[in-house]
Amino acid sequence: FLIFFILLFAILIASCTAPVEEPKGSGYWGGGDGDEKFVNASDELTEIYSQWVQAHNDKDIEKILSLETDSITIALSNGNVIKGSEEHSERLSNYFESQNPNWKMYWALPYKGVSNGEEWIIAGQNVLTINSDGERTVTLRMIDAQFVEGKLNYIIVYDKKPPPPPAQD
Repeated sequence: FLIFFILLFAILIASCTAPVEEPKGSGYWGGGDGDEKFVNASDELTEIYSQWVQAHNDKDIEKILSLETDSITIALSNGNVIKGSEEHSERLSNYFESQNPNWKMYWALPYKGVSNGEEWIIAGQNVLTINSDGERTVTLRMIDAQFVEGKLNYIIVYDKKPPPPPAQD
């Protein structure tokens, strides 16, 4: 009789499974059907993006391009668009030579569309550039970047000049 209750108890425990809840996500995307929500994505995207930023500091064009798809599209904050790795390579050479940039990432959030599965990262960085005259400029840069198969595929760049420091009395 005791064996019967133990067996019954074991069957009841084994058959009780918590319902699997689909991620609901948050946020909103107005494109497509307008119902897309987002959840956190893997920090593997953060690692890839961090390598991409470091490659800019190292001025390693080959490394940068290896972390991007061949059909990379970059929408710059000035309205220009870079299309393809060949054009990006040329632009990077000029950028590194004329601006000597140094990027310092200060936040990043990888995210994923619940229904469409697209993976993106949004990240902020301070970018210090020094032109050939030695003029130093700091830009607050936010990048929203789409990943395809673990590589950056579409990048949207937003730039802002930092506010001036408060006046000293």
